[in-house]
Amino acid sequence: MYSWGQTALLSLFLAGWMTVMPQEMMISVMPDNNQSAMAFPPMTPEFKEMAKKLMLKCSKMGYQPPSLREPPFNSSMDEKEMTPRNPFSLFSSLLSSLPLPPPPGPDLSSSRSAGLPNGSVDIPAIEADWNVTEELWNVTTLPDMIDIMKNSTDHPRCFMQAFISPVAWSAVMHGGLLLRPEVLAKLLWAAKPLMENMPPYNITLPPHLDQDRLTEMMRMFSEVFGSLSEDQREQIRDWVKVRVLENVFNCTPNGMQPKPMQPAGMEKFKPSLPSLLVALRPIPSNTSSTVVPGAFGLARCPPSQRWLNRSVLRIMGRFLSRLPPEEVQVIPKEELCEFFRSPHFPAAFQKVWPIQDSLGRTLLGRIKKECSVSKQDFLEHTASLGSLACFYDGEASSLNNTLSQRLLAQLDECQNSASTKLKQQLVRKLFSSAGASPGPGLLKSLGSGVSMLSPSKLTRFSAEDLASTLPDLRNARWSPAQASTLAKALLKKGQNISGDDLLSLGTVAQGVASSVLRNIKGRELLREGEKERLEAVSLKMSALQRRALIQGMRGDVNVSELVLSVPAALLSSMSLSTLKQAQLTSVEQLEGRSWTRAQSAFLVKKILGQKLKVEHLRKLDRAVQGVTCEMIDSLGQNETMEGVAALSQSGWLAKAQTICAARKLFDSLEQKRRDYFRNVSSAELQRIPTMMIIHLPVDKIRALPASVCGVFLDKMKTANLFCLPHSSPSRTALTQKALDCLGKNMSELSTEEVMSLGPLLCDLRPSKLRPLAPEVLNNTLLGMASTCTYIRGGHREELFALVKDTFGEPSNWSEVTVQSLRPFLLLDDYALRTLPDKPWLRSALSDLMDSLSDQPSALVPEEFRSVPDLSTLRWKLFVLASQNQNQTSTPAQLRRRRREAVPVGEPTADLIEQLGQDNVFWSPAQLASMSCDTFNESASRLGAISQYTAEQLASLRQKTIQCWGAVTLLTESQAVELGCVSQGFSAEELRQLNVSSLDTLQLLSACMWTQTQRAAMWQGFAQRTGVAAAQLSELDIVGLGQFICGLQKAEVEQLSSDSFREAAGAVGGAPCEVAQMECFKNKAVATFGRPQDWSEGQVMALGNIMAGLDAAELQSLNPSVFSFIVSSAIPLIPPQRLAALSVSQVQALGPDNAAVVTDAQKAGLGEELNAALAEAVGVAYARSESSPGGSQSSTGGQDGSALPQGGGAGRNTMMSLVVILQPLLFLLLGFM
Repeated sequence: MYSWGQTALLSLFLAGWMTVMPQEMMISVMPDNNQSAMAFPPMTPEFKEMAKKLMLKCSKMGYQPPSLREPPFNSSMDEKEMTPRNPFSLFSSLLSSLPLPPPPGPDLSSSRSAGLPNGSVDIPAIEADWNVTEELWNVTTLPDMIDIMKNSTDHPRCFMQAFISPVAWSAVMHGGLLLRPEVLAKLLWAAKPLMENMPPYNITLPPHLDQDRLTEMMRMFSEVFGSLSEDQREQIRDWVKVRVLENVFNCTPNGMQPKPMQPAGMEKFKPSLPSLLVALRPIPSNTSSTVVPGAFGLARCPPSQRWLNRSVLRIMGRFLSRLPPEEVQVIPKEELCEFFRSPHFPAAFQKVWPIQDSLGRTLLGRIKKECSVSKQDFLEHTASLGSLACFYDGEASSLNNTLSQRLLAQLDECQNSASTKLKQQLVRKLFSSAGASPGPGLLKSLGSGVSMLSPSKLTRFSAEDLASTLPDLRNARWSPAQASTLAKALLKKGQNISGDDLLSLGTVAQGVASSVLRNIKGRELLREGEKERLEAVSLKMSALQRRALIQGMRGDVNVSELVLSVPAALLSSMSLSTLKQAQLTSVEQLEGRSWTRAQSAFLVKKILGQKLKVEHLRKLDRAVQGVTCEMIDSLGQNETMEGVAALSQSGWLAKAQTICAARKLFDSLEQKRRDYFRNVSSAELQRIPTMMIIHLPVDKIRALPASVCGVFLDKMKTANLFCLPHSSPSRTALTQKALDCLGKNMSELSTEEVMSLGPLLCDLRPSKLRPLAPEVLNNTLLGMASTCTYIRGGHREELFALVKDTFGEPSNWSEVTVQSLRPFLLLDDYALRTLPDKPWLRSALSDLMDSLSDQPSALVPEEFRSVPDLSTLRWKLFVLASQNQNQTSTPAQLRRRRREAVPVGEPTADLIEQLGQDNVFWSPAQLASMSCDTFNESASRLGAISQYTAEQLASLRQKTIQCWGAVTLLTESQAVELGCVSQGFSAEELRQLNVSSLDTLQLLSACMWTQTQRAAMWQGFAQRTGVAAAQLSELDIVGLGQFICGLQKAEVEQLSSDSFREAAGAVGGAPCEVAQMECFKNKAVATFGRPQDWSEGQVMALGNIMAGLDAAELQSLNPSVFSFIVSSAIPLIPPQRLAALSVSQVQALGPDNAAVVTDAQKAGLGEELNAALAEAVGVAYARSESSPGGSQSSTGGQDGSALPQGGGAGRNTMMSLVVILQPLLFLLLGFM
């Protein structure tokens, strides 16, 4: 029962809401209203923009737009003044405004006629389209319109559903809790295209929904599960828990209030989405007691409230895979087991990878132990495990062939270490059982597991057997050697195959020779309905293969059409010279295409020049990567806030672009009002994108008033701090401001308050955590272990000491403690190396490795690393896997062991397959002890590793000669298998290596070669093929890869200018030494003109060639191009040449480039340039005492203004335009 005060408050609330509610909506919420007569909401520009994007995707999927009659009424009226009775009146105009690529084939009178002989027209299809559209024009209710669309054919349905999708979702959000479940189901069906194409940010969800409507909503969310981001999946999981607790248990969970439906989150959405998904009118909290359970006066749920029963498990569907392990642990046994045996269980775990390892093991363990009467009973259910099968821990040897096949079929999407081992065991078991003559039955039973077989085993299958199981083969992952073996077996048609032959191969296509690909015609590949297959095929191809395919397609498809039609992987392989030939003249043509940054810079400047408008930013999409600081500075006075918001929403900004946008915005706001941030309001701070706020200068962060603390803390919860360098003063200032906002001493904070710091908690000095109450400290460290992916170097030792003080020595941790705290083991190499071997340790550390992505330290500077160094963890896993007892080796001892140690055991084929890249830890002696059988089966796996020591390579070379014969006798197929093992061959052996295919050179180019070896490989290739440098074509240069560095100076001069122009990007990607880069630079100058005239796009496309510029040429470059130089080129620039740059040029490098400047380069820069370099990175610079002005920090300029340190954007910049955000006006939806 409500108290008198609550009842009065509720009455006042409802009265106020009913007063302002539109009459149409008021009618819709009355009891017994006719929901089938639901009126259409008005169409805003934002709705239409989103509908256009979804309709365009239908075209990209190969659907042809429907043929339309003229509408039965005048549609020429101004849409801004029109609130149509039927929104379908806008369908025709939106369809005609789409930048659809020309249909493949000859010009046809109807788009639905594509593919018909002699350009004939598909009259029945056109008439069917006319009938459907005529019905839609005449319909008067949204549910009736949806019924008509559902009954139409695929082609028109895609466009129509895309058109109505935004309207349907808005209707759900406005009245979903008031609709009958069957009506809600129709709206949700119509809304699916929007849900499948959501940006990866929070979704606005109804704050209250009863069980029947919740079931309908969750059914739709389960259907689009694969299209949602991980954050969205977790958001929906939390949302449904709140709804269940309210509906079933009449309580509200502590700390899990529904996210507010207000413009607070709009900064995360693309421009077409804020009014559509966020700024809708909040749904009344208690409109009808029959629909919404009591939303007011609910008690807090007990902390231990159990809420999962078989009914809720069914409602959760695929979102069960995102439950916290502790929730799964307390599901009542009878409820869990009943659900396990129900027909709803298999669907709940189909295609839901990745699953948190602790959840998967917990859930599968309970099912196995509590819901199965015997081991056999459990095994009979393996076919229904779905992604849970990834955590099966039984022995494959105990399974018969039938059960092995069932279990193997469930492992396709698994990507964890345990499943790799299991998959290998199952494949080996099934293959062994087939005897000496494996056939199509075995291939069928292996499914995609056939990718676990070595090339030598694949050759035991006939071409007919392979062809009969191609549907299973074409989705598997193949090594280059495997793909080459299969392609040769499947394609025995010489140099001519059809486009359909290629597309039917799927991932096997990566084994097709480039000489074959260049002969395939474009029309065959761009036929209706083939775009998805072409994308899947091209995704796995090498750079040479993609370029060869493009060259072939250009034979019968013009460049403009090709650029607008090919999938992302092929588009990214197109040179700037090719794009220059395409007649791209509008921003709309850039929208929805996956341009590289170099392509983006080239096209944006070509189409827009230096002038930028907000409407351009909304349509650039991925091409926003090419926007320069000069363009951002050109935004008009009244466009800055809106323009910066659009930039922030793109998701493709580089760090340098973000800093430019932040400076522009902050200057604009400061000119609008002096000391803007000292007296900023909550609403004003809310409008500033979070990614800009973290770049505020330190003094402005400190000056933020206490009144904005709520907004500030909310924004910091979602901030991406990896945009700031780890030693940025802004990080410290942001963290301190957040602590100040909490308003308490650390000893008084609760766990919830500490965790509310979000990512700032990971940046907090560990000494700040020590005063926390013991329970709070315990919970905080557990929370940090699961959320902090990286701890900066200066905090690691101190944090690890705090962890040990709280939980004890890691060597004494239990399995549960290790599972909870294992990320902290990465803070101390010695503690990780010396962990005692326990039965569960390997799986725990394997799960830790699976949860992290190994970020190559050579490519990411320390200031911007987002994951820790995993080399010690990899070594520990190697030790555990190989049963090596020498677990206390230091890195120095490890290097010595790899040179000298006697093996404890020899490598086996199974172990080599399991270890993958960690095979790099075998000692030379262990590699030498390998049997030839093992080497024959594992050569391609060993060949995929490039970072062997010289001693290891010597052992592998000897093993190659022992098992396969002299290097001069090796076949090219064997060279492909050996891969990077051939790094151990001498220069003379490499000259004689039997390699005459560009595809083989492209494969070997991924290894780590010396300059002498590169030259030897080029010389041997040129001698065998008879090709001279002057004869090298575009494809030849691309195929040579890094072996292009082996050309002599005279040979570089002989290169064809036309070939070099098309392949310059490939040359720029090679790791040549400076002397070679100087030669290629001279060729670039002869081809593209003076460096001072090079554009941002050209500079980026030339890649490492930029390192060949001399001091005068570097000085001549426009500062705007420096942030577009690829980071790999910066360390290659000789120190004396880098020192010739001006202060403005060094400042223009941007954070990513400035952070990779080496110590040797810094030593030659001097005080002024080093200070500029620190500013470019975003860190403080302490001048030496001998510098002018004495010892001081670069935290202040001569006028006392803050310099842009730590990602902070300075106040005094060139940008001086003033802008005020024009708030978006959102139209509210009503129902009749």
